[in-house]
Amino acid sequence: MSDTDAADRYAAYAEARGVLLNAAAPRIPNVSLAAQARALHLWRHNQVEPGSEAQLACVLDLGVFSPVGGHKPALERVLNAAIPPPEGSADAAMLDAFTRARFGLFRIGERDPRGGIALHDICTGEDVWLMDGHLAENGVPGMLVGARLAWPEAFALTCGVLCPVDVRVLLHLMENRPPQQGPVHQFIPPQPNEPLVDTLLEEAAAPARLAELAKDPLLAANAYRAALDLGLMGPVPGR
Repeated sequence: MSDTDAADRYAAYAEARGVLLNAAAPRIPNVSLAAQARALHLWRHNQVEPGSEAQLACVLDLGVFSPVGGHKPALERVLNAAIPPPEGSADAAMLDAFTRARFGLFRIGERDPRGGIALHDICTGEDVWLMDGHLAENGVPGMLVGARLAWPEAFALTCGVLCPVDVRVLLHLMENRPPQQGPVHQFIPPQPNEPLVDTLLEEAAAPARLAELAKDPLLAANAYRAALDLGLMGPVPGR
């Protein structure tokens, strides 16, 4: 595949991704929406009260792909209700990729010469070719990010949410720390402190714990909650 082909196909997949996510979000039952918002401490006055579109996107991501509380993913409702897209189309490839999407913790690498950017999954050790205009333009090599990725072909796309991760979030996840309950009044920038991250990842127990996190169905929910609690996603109403 040439660089031009990859860019063109990414554009088609990105459009299909938006259509599918817009179709799936309204299919999240209210009871599931409430459960996801409560898990992220974004439920007040009997409604979701996020402080930003990014925070709302975290709630919707859980409801569509990996809901907490025993609820079924809204993606299943799309699969059951929608007319199958034409075989071989970008919509069909993206819908199939969504069924195999997974959330992970990634270290940002260099721009890929084929387009997009290289990522390294710190939990599984896999290298990923990601086509994403935002990260390719703004990603800083060495920084961490949480993302749910889907592979319509050799390259991956994000599924709509990029979760900021730094050593504090990583400690919350690896040490299974309980959620914080205190106020979140302002945006607190992530700390891209590579030496501290490297020290943590080089601990003897780190590989086994990271492997556990890779298999944890609550990894996305826990990562979103930690980032929210620490202010990495901006102020949270009512906190």
